[in-house]
Amino acid sequence: MVQQTPFREEILVFTRYPQPGKVKTRLIPRLGKEKAAAVHACLAERTIAAAKRLLHDRDIGLSLWYTGGTRQQMRDWIGGDISLAEQLGNGLGRRMAAAFRASWARGTERTVLIGTDCPELDAPLLALALDLLRDYEMVIGPARDGGYYLIGLRRETEPRMAALFDGIAWGSADTFRRTMERAGLAGLTTVTLTELHDIDRPEDLRHLRNYPDAE
Repeated sequence: MVQQTPFREEILVFTRYPQPGKVKTRLIPRLGKEKAAAVHACLAERTIAAAKRLLHDRDIGLSLWYTGGTRQQMRDWIGGDISLAEQLGNGLGRRMAAAFRASWARGTERTVLIGTDCPELDAPLLALALDLLRDYEMVIGPARDGGYYLIGLRRETEPRMAALFDGIAWGSADTFRRTMERAGLAGLTTVTLTELHDIDRPEDLRHLRNYPDAE
């Protein structure tokens, strides 16, 4: 269960248990199943560590939303100092929407959801995203591959949120563009963060620094 204490702000981390052969599948031809899974685990651990750094500076909730493994497997991997919740819903969009609703149901006002594929996502950028939600209804961080690495929403956007997550082609070069179109049609005030690299394909590995097995 995720924490029940109400926070005004929360970060939701979406990730998958690093089972070889089930994660970073597009890296397997270059690295093999075990090393591809190790890259996934490394990225996730870096992202979680960046989110945890904010806990020292602001009153904020943090929860890890997982799929592809059991709660015990996640605990054995991540440890016991972060709240866990299983991703629920048919398709990524519905799982993301459900996580936002769960956050707001606990009284959160500003919620940021992130993936774990972007090594450049750090604590200052997460803090900026949360700060921008004071003035904008939506904040989004585009990835170079056409997707996005972060989306943040305020609680009052819930009645208009479905348009952002229903009928979107996830993992395509048009994901970010279509999401922005939907946000405009929904009348959301929106701000965009800096564009960053995701690590999904062999050619992306050059952006993964300080990882000895990446090449």
